[in-house]
Amino acid sequence: MTLGNKSVNVSKTIESLKNRNYKVNLNDIKSVEDSSHKKLTFKCYDYDEKNCLTGFCGLDTSRDKFFSMVRKWQTIIETNSDIRTKDGYFLRVFLVAFSRKRRNQTKKTSYIKASHVRTIRRKMNEILIKEGAVCLMKDLIPKLISEKLVDEIGFYGSKIYPLQNVIIKKVKVLDSPSNF
Repeated sequence: MTLGNKSVNVSKTIESLKNRNYKVNLNDIKSVEDSSHKKLTFKCYDYDEKNCLTGFCGLDTSRDKFFSMVRKWQTIIETNSDIRTKDGYFLRVFLVAFSRKRRNQTKKTSYIKASHVRTIRRKMNEILIKEGAVCLMKDLIPKLISEKLVDEIGFYGSKIYPLQNVIIKKVKVLDSPSNF
């Protein structure tokens, strides 16, 4: 159900729905408890008689979830990558990873050297660009929503320094093919 401006002319009412953004919680779509912190944004690009045809416009992680992961005595690694998919979409993906202590570590802090941070960032960007280049947009969205891509990034990043809580903080669609 979408609210719109009521007018005598039905075509004006329907036209007011075009180019509108809709934010939907992922939990409402999938009804999985662990995905309630992700919000999807869709943009209406066309309409039928009673249906709005939408396209993916972005993904966002809630502030509560992000700030629950931030702790003292750890390093936060943030990066963003520009990805071009096979079907012509241009995305900007924002990633965040947090360091954790090594096994049997007695030191209280788990700070990462700047050279390791650069290496981890480079590896994160490399994996994102590689995944985006071989996928269509309809295949990339489930990878971004599920934890598969994040787990892969965490696995390869942990080879450099132990990481925990690698998350996709935000996804923006910067450019799309001509049909959208």
